[in-house]
Amino acid sequence: MKNMRLSYVAAFLFLFGIISAQNLHREIKKTDEKEVRVKIESSFGSVNIEKGSKDKIVSINYKQKDKDREPKLDIDYYLKKNVGDLKIEMHPEGSDVRSSDEGDRQVHVNTDFNFKTEEWFVQLAEGIPLSIDAELGAGKSDFDFTGLIINDLTISTGASSSKMNFDEKNTGEIRNLRIESGVSKFVASNLNNANFNRMEFEGGVGTYYLDFGGELKKDVKVDINVGLGAMTIAVPKNIGMRIKYEDSWLSNLSLDDGEFVRKKKGVYESENFSTADGKIEFSIESGLGSVKVKRTK
Repeated sequence: MKNMRLSYVAAFLFLFGIISAQNLHREIKKTDEKEVRVKIESSFGSVNIEKGSKDKIVSINYKQKDKDREPKLDIDYYLKKNVGDLKIEMHPEGSDVRSSDEGDRQVHVNTDFNFKTEEWFVQLAEGIPLSIDAELGAGKSDFDFTGLIINDLTISTGASSSKMNFDEKNTGEIRNLRIESGVSKFVASNLNNANFNRMEFEGGVGTYYLDFGGELKKDVKVDINVGLGAMTIAVPKNIGMRIKYEDSWLSNLSLDDGEFVRKKKGVYESENFSTADGKIEFSIESGLGSVKVKRTK
């Protein structure tokens, strides 16, 4: 099939979107895609990502604050040999987006900007394998990946408050799930439903809660590195656990009493580690802060 490119131009607006004083809407219809690679970038604001319909690759909605100022939305889409490449850039109303000679994007925001009122809604295609790379700046984000087929997932957040959940088992298999969280609060629910083989979490300064609820019938590895902050890890009792912890006099590791056996310095195992159907091997490093590991039902 010939390459197809959809851009944020007049023809695209006419075919796929409507602008009014109240709302902005864009969408791309599905054709014969077998896989889609998705790159999402947002500098400021609230971003919500969730499952959409089967007949649309993406649907984006935004509520405008000011009819005289429009947000910056760029969409590029290529389709080649049934594989789609989708790039979405979202920036605040009245912002000035510039590209440097090296290709870097610089976003200048008006001094009266309040990112709490900026809200984007991104719905991705149901029933198509997706590789998702989301890079978000300041603001709030809600990632609900329930019902999507995901084969790769990378999330990077700046100064933000973020939630992520998988309420159902991902029918894809994520080779490497990577999360980077800056000065922020990050809460993840039902991570085992993500169906990952390896997970990497890197936190800067903040509060982090990782819930490994959901189905797990294999052995997986999780690497966690936290700079300054409080990390809580919650894992159901039926899952075997091995924890390797880099001791530091500036950090503290707390384990549920009676749930773990110390094998050697810095290495702990749950009592069911050798017999459990699903096992997680954690490697944890903490600079300055606390890490708490608790067992759930």
